[in-house]
Amino acid sequence: MGYLKPVGTQPYMQQGQLMDEDANFVRQVLRLETPASELSPIVITDALLHEIMAGKTLDDLHQKLDDALAKAQEGKDVVLLEGGTSMRDGYSVGLNPVDLVRRIHVKTLSVTRWRSTRNVLDDTLAARARIGDDLQGVVINAVPEDAMDLARSQLVPFLERRGIPVYGLLPYQQALTAVTIGEIVEQLDATYLTGENLSSRLVENLTVGAMTVESALPRFRRQVNKAVVTGGDRADIQAAALETSTTVLVLTGNLHPSPAIIKMAEENGVAVLLVRHNTIETVEAIESIFGRTRLGQAEKLNRFQAMIAENFDYARLASDLGL
Repeated sequence: MGYLKPVGTQPYMQQGQLMDEDANFVRQVLRLETPASELSPIVITDALLHEIMAGKTLDDLHQKLDDALAKAQEGKDVVLLEGGTSMRDGYSVGLNPVDLVRRIHVKTLSVTRWRSTRNVLDDTLAARARIGDDLQGVVINAVPEDAMDLARSQLVPFLERRGIPVYGLLPYQQALTAVTIGEIVEQLDATYLTGENLSSRLVENLTVGAMTVESALPRFRRQVNKAVVTGGDRADIQAAALETSTTVLVLTGNLHPSPAIIKMAEENGVAVLLVRHNTIETVEAIESIFGRTRLGQAEKLNRFQAMIAENFDYARLASDLGL
């Protein structure tokens, strides 16, 4: 099997080489020998966009992609191409997913995220209209528990009657949108005060401790595996957070906590981070990385594989593709 992400949208530098973060992850998981930089031949960066706006021809990019596609197919039975996060990705460099599908007539599996019944229907039917007969089918992702019965009994039959196979209904799992403590540290340029060995721990919720303890405690008790962002001088909120299911305590304003808080955090196995930003800036920075379904952590990857095995019809897809 071969793999290629024709257009990368997540620039990532490793040992001085530009690559796409997803492509590098897939290379590691599938144990591919091809260098990650070759698995995503075109990575959209600010520098590339500036060149294009300054008049750089797109012909070179098209040729680069054609060469990469030809190389990816050498000696392979199946080549998996990864598309963008939407059908808009790549228009800026003249290589959007729809045009790519039309150029090489590749069978396409569209992933539609559940936002509402109407959105799923509109997004799926729009995919069919834009991709046409090259649309192999769809997967509906992040289906809420209270919408699953409706999806199974009405939505799937409706799409199937219109010739759009639905290969899976994937339930929403909050844990898959979690981030690690290490990712938060990197995003905030934070300093560990405790828990440096906990960098791979998952954080599923984010809450702000900017209220009274009486107001904060009910919220703290409802949320598990959370990050609590609060001022470094709010010892009352810090102690309340440490008494509940907290994974990491993020202290803002570059204000150090008391020794008692540090000791309590160490006893409870909670990481404490110190950041120089204020609380609002810190929350906005963390929110910007929440919700990305990165699977680079073993725990998330295992959960995802189990969920896919239970809810995706591999046999039907293989049969429909003639594999």
